[in-house]
Amino acid sequence: MNKKFFLCGLLVLCFLLVVQTVSYSQSVWTTHYLNNIGGNYLRRVQFVNQTIGWACGGNGTLIKTTNGGGTWIPMSTGTTSFLSCLYFIDENTGWIGSQDAVVKKTTNGGISWYSAPIQTNDFSSDFFFLNSQTGYITSHDNKIHKTTNGGSSWNLLIASDFAYGQIHFFNDMVGYVVAPSYFAKSIDGGVTWTRVLYDGVNQAMTFINQQTGWLTGTNSIKKTTNGCDTWATYMVPMETPFAIKFFNENIGWCAGYGSSGGVICRTLNGGVNWTIQTTEIGNKYYDISFVNQNLGWASGNSIISSTQNGGLVSVSQISSEIPEHFSLKQNFPNPFNPVTSIKFDVKKSDFVSLKVYNMQGSEIKSLVNENMNAGTYEISFNAESLPSGVYFYTLQASDFKETKKMMLVK
Repeated sequence: MNKKFFLCGLLVLCFLLVVQTVSYSQSVWTTHYLNNIGGNYLRRVQFVNQTIGWACGGNGTLIKTTNGGGTWIPMSTGTTSFLSCLYFIDENTGWIGSQDAVVKKTTNGGISWYSAPIQTNDFSSDFFFLNSQTGYITSHDNKIHKTTNGGSSWNLLIASDFAYGQIHFFNDMVGYVVAPSYFAKSIDGGVTWTRVLYDGVNQAMTFINQQTGWLTGTNSIKKTTNGCDTWATYMVPMETPFAIKFFNENIGWCAGYGSSGGVICRTLNGGVNWTIQTTEIGNKYYDISFVNQNLGWASGNSIISSTQNGGLVSVSQISSEIPEHFSLKQNFPNPFNPVTSIKFDVKKSDFVSLKVYNMQGSEIKSLVNENMNAGTYEISFNAESLPSGVYFYTLQASDFKETKKMMLVK
């Protein structure tokens, strides 16, 4: 009998240990403020591997990192014009487009550049290269150009009534292009284009193959699974989604801005539902770049936000015992710099949110925003990108709501 009780107790203990390792995924992005090196309106960001990346924007700003975004170095391109797009095919070879009627190319990682003229009178919009020789560039003055010699010269493919934006080709023949209220497909290498979508203010697109892709619009995205024959529309939690990236049919990110500032959100079901991962109050996000499902960067007004785990952080369930009521604990340590832990109790399975606010009452971080089982949880909050000051964090579930104060001292 004693042996049976011992075995039962051992099984219960093992079960509890397993339960306590349960974790939930929530957002964590770190923002790097780049005011000291300029970079207002960083319109494009691109990484070619885990360490090397570039971003470009206003006043001729081109910055480069060789350590995954830890530090950024200004690069000279010989112009102060707005750099509106860039495209690198490897660590050394890349192109930049600007307000000037030229395209510049580097073959030594941005140390030096040479120019090729292009027939345009407005901003370049977007590049896409199939390989080191064949590439395309769009512009705001309704033109698409193509090069077959690595950018030494550019030939005008088409001039129309549309201010072209993002462009993508799958092979020498099949490609797509985005413009406001316009989305078109080419099957002859870009010589002619067929309009396949007529509604919405389109900003950006991403495709995982010729059949399945997504297109951003106002407060929404559109998805096709049949090569643009039909589209389904889903809402996103921001007014202007400027950039979108998918790795497979389910996992994707969208970046842009809303009334309160820049927003990055994530989907796990192909775009049907989206969860806000981070917000940057008073700012905007214009572009997003991922090299895999974990490492990503987003650019905005003198900022670049980055994640090393797909924008996720572990929310650990530290006890499976059902609490008597919902409760929010005081963070520890407090004051803190820059990391603190927050514990909370969930009385029953429910949709739970845990958010951080500044003194003005503006939301600055969403730490938890999902259904959770009953139990006690702990989450780590990293305030590296925030200034010193008093902040508030609020736990909400059903009719329960509790707020506590914490102090960041740097």
